[in-house]
Amino acid sequence: MSGLSTLVTVVALGGALLLFVAGVGHAARPQRVRALLARQALLPSVVRIWTGRLLGATEVGVAVVVLGVVLLVPQLSTVGYALLAVTYAVLAGYAEVLRRRRPGTPCGCLAGGRSTGLPVVIRALIFAAAATAAAAVVGSVGTAAEGGAVIRPGLELWLAAAVTAAAGWLVPELVSGGAVADRSGTPPPRPGSTAGTGID
Repeated sequence: MSGLSTLVTVVALGGALLLFVAGVGHAARPQRVRALLARQALLPSVVRIWTGRLLGATEVGVAVVVLGVVLLVPQLSTVGYALLAVTYAVLAGYAEVLRRRRPGTPCGCLAGGRSTGLPVVIRALIFAAAATAAAAVVGSVGTAAEGGAVIRPGLELWLAAAVTAAAGWLVPELVSGGAVADRSGTPPPRPGSTAGTGID
């Protein structure tokens, strides 16, 4: 692999690992997911109910498919990376709409309770772009090999992907600067603000 191919592969795999972690968390606490969706108020109530039930399983399923294909059937990695790219593109779009229409509301992507900021959107876009690039790289390598004999990522790449996933989790929380949202999804008032005090 060239340096660029290695980079996009590492970032894409990191995105798949992070999606798996997020999905496990959502699947373990579906009530919290439904409550967050209700506070965000972007989806109809019926859709929120089914999304709350299926979001975690869907995220875990996509991650398992991507990681399983890369590990076991690398010739089909293009399909896995493409699926990952679509997933993160959808998540980026939702986070951007949430950021604009419901400022101060947490996205609930991971364990963080900060209001949805631009770093959350950028994180999803980076993983979507990396997965798209990884799909293109795998496709070109498979064509050149005349049989799709793509080399499986080695241990070093998996370790780098795990570090990337951890950074993807932590960096938006550290750089967002967003206020921690309360249970209603509204950030606490800024110092000097009269919001929420009854003083107009």
